Amino acid sequence: MRRPQRATILPLPILLVAALAQAQSDPWATLDAVRDSLVAAGPTQAAFSQTYVPAGFSSGETESGTMALSLPDCLRWDYRKPYAKTFLLCGEVAHYWNAEDRAGRRYTIDREEEPGLDLLLLGVEELKTRYRATQKRAANGRVEIELVPRRRVETIAAASLLVDPAADRLVGLSYRDREGNATRFAISDYRRLSGDSTFDPPRGVRFQEQ
Repeated sequence: MRRPQRATILPLPILLVAALAQAQSDPWATLDAVRDSLVAAGPTQAAFSQTYVPAGFSSGETESGTMALSLPDCLRWDYRKPYAKTFLLCGEVAHYWNAEDRAGRRYTIDREEEPGLDLLLLGVEELKTRYRATQKRAANGRVEIELVPRRRVETIAAASLLVDPAADRLVGLSYRDREGNATRFAISDYRRLSGDSTFDPPRGVRFQEQ
């Protein structure tokens, strides 16, 4: 007896599940979704903690503060006391200042050459030319994307991005430079900003051109 209907309809959901699993395991598709979501959200702020571990040490110093993004061009880090300082980058122009001293520096930066900045600001297609990527499952439904430079001349030796796919947000970033120094960021509490004024250098600060 022929059983055409059941035999023909079973492969379809199997193929759909397989296709979905393949899409979910594609690190570049994951990063594309995160970047598109952040661009669509507009100016966004999040809390962060940063730990720097020098080569040869098992632990290091941790700082914290707030991070603001306005992709594709602007990134701002506000560090709290005891080492209060602010770093602002829009396009190729960077500002660095200490609000208490009312003094700072302004200089041009190549974000493709600065460790970590390319991971946050460069588009996915550009990152593909710089890194090989693999993706694996992490705790709490998150995914970890490991990046290895395609060329040894890159400043970063290895990097890892932790993504919350349910929210399409980056929640962790870590990288190790060629000297063995490691930097780790934990990112949380994303919220929208009401405008773009966060990305304007403050008035009243004396910026020295570098």
